[in-house]
Amino acid sequence: MGGAEKATEPAVSDALANILRAAEVEFAEKGFEGAGMKALALRAGVSQSLLHYHFGSKDNLYAAVICERSRLINEDRLIRLRVIDPKSQGALALIFEALFVPALGPLGGGRAYARIFAGLIAGNARDQALVREFYDPTAQEFIRAIVAAMPGLAPTDAARIYQFALGVLASVIARDGRAERLAGDAAPKPDDTHLVRQLTDFAVGGAEAIAKTTKNQGRIE
Repeated sequence: MGGAEKATEPAVSDALANILRAAEVEFAEKGFEGAGMKALALRAGVSQSLLHYHFGSKDNLYAAVICERSRLINEDRLIRLRVIDPKSQGALALIFEALFVPALGPLGGGRAYARIFAGLIAGNARDQALVREFYDPTAQEFIRAIVAAMPGLAPTDAARIYQFALGVLASVIARDGRAERLAGDAAPKPDDTHLVRQLTDFAVGGAEAIAKTTKNQGRIE
């Protein structure tokens, strides 16, 4: 799944990082509306006044959680993306791997952030604003890479391919074993390498099908 250097440099102090991780879990478990500043402070092991000092409000703390986690994920995504030659054989699969691997790996925040991430995708105006600020710039780089790897593909179609891939990622990122349960399969859940391979194969197949359809409709010359 590539040997790109990992993005690990902290953007906040250890103390603030601990607060953000605790807040991430609280928001994941209770949702934005259900998480109060008192409970957030208790989870983080700090005073409520300290939370207000550093963040001012619950909205700001929630934004800080999204900012820090998205920074870790997106830095790693871009490190991986920028070493891919989009004209090379198999480039599209590598592009999707660069999208999937960081979110599923240690930098992705595990099940806690998976719940928040799923909410962001189908979120309200607040969540949509956070997605625009913290995710859209990286998303645009991936869309350009998809266009470069699929000559003639319209940017709008590439953007839809990116969004479809993200939706598939959101459906499995929590690793809740639902697929195995639905299939009545007692086998262990796939490891990350196998899961990324399946996600990538699915995304590549879908992208190629969309490109073929648009070509048949005369949208690709």
